[in-house]
Amino acid sequence: MAVNVAVVGLGMMGTTHFRGYQEIPEARVVAVCDVSGKKLSGDWAEAAGNIDTGAAGRQDLSSLKTYSDLTDLLADDSVDLVDLCVPTFQHADFTVRALEAGKHVMCEKPMGRTGEECSRMIQAAEAAGRVLAVGHVLRFWPEYVLLKEMIDDGRYGKVTSAMLTRLSPRPGWTWENWILDESHSGGAPMDLHIHDADTVQWFFGRPARVTAVGAEEAKAMGHIVATYHWPDGPAVAAEGGWDYPAAFPFRMEAGLVFEKAAVAFSTMTSPTLAVWEEGAEEPVHPDVPAADGYTEELRYVIGCVDRGEAPERLPAEEAASAVALVEAEVQAARSGEAVTL
Repeated sequence: MAVNVAVVGLGMMGTTHFRGYQEIPEARVVAVCDVSGKKLSGDWAEAAGNIDTGAAGRQDLSSLKTYSDLTDLLADDSVDLVDLCVPTFQHADFTVRALEAGKHVMCEKPMGRTGEECSRMIQAAEAAGRVLAVGHVLRFWPEYVLLKEMIDDGRYGKVTSAMLTRLSPRPGWTWENWILDESHSGGAPMDLHIHDADTVQWFFGRPARVTAVGAEEAKAMGHIVATYHWPDGPAVAAEGGWDYPAAFPFRMEAGLVFEKAAVAFSTMTSPTLAVWEEGAEEPVHPDVPAADGYTEELRYVIGCVDRGEAPERLPAEEAASAVALVEAEVQAARSGEAVTL
């Protein structure tokens, strides 16, 4: 039996999720919700973002229920899972309301605007006995999955250093420019860089303390460089910024140095993944599965809902930890002092 899904928010991520569900036989989108009548008519030409996922354009929604208000959608008994792709400042409220209405929830990252909001979401999921998953898609992105396997199986020895990078043109495509207001989005650290902050804790465990520097813009921090510290851990840093001109190409990269090899991933190269083993004259390029991270993430969530299992690959507690980690980084950048976690 298919899991009935309602997608809430038809921007870049909502339309991307909508497209992904079409590839999952166990999922059936039965409803969509957005404040824009234009998007509810199926005109998604303006559903843009920093990555072209192929979801923008025209979509036939005639067979679906369309809602402009979340309250009406939550009263729809046919909906099993609510997929929230709304602005960050709405995540906590919408999630709690959906859980209290008896729905399972897939919430885009970041989990909440603050750690306190994340706690409320987790408590609501526990009280409702429903699945709560948070969309940290890099945990399903093929290259990052391969990097995680290399770390865990020790094929190249231990990691001695790592650098993760995520750079973007300034986002000018969001509803009422909400993303550029730190009170709504958390700025580049919380909206963009959190992908890599979560990856740091996924790869290496939660750091003991962080240091950071940041570049401020008018209403939000636009760039951050953070370093992570463990008692006996590797040297790890991550950089994220959206303070680049409109023509600048979005890029995400990860470089890991192991005891016996160096591994690099970049969206700016083809192939995207290269391994330089100690003593080798040329790099090798591991086979990367031709999987779409967004679709595989949603496939996993649908499976968890169908089986009534907690989403162990997307645990809400670690999503909340990522928010707390970024909050500590911003504090470190603004104070000029290390922050202990």
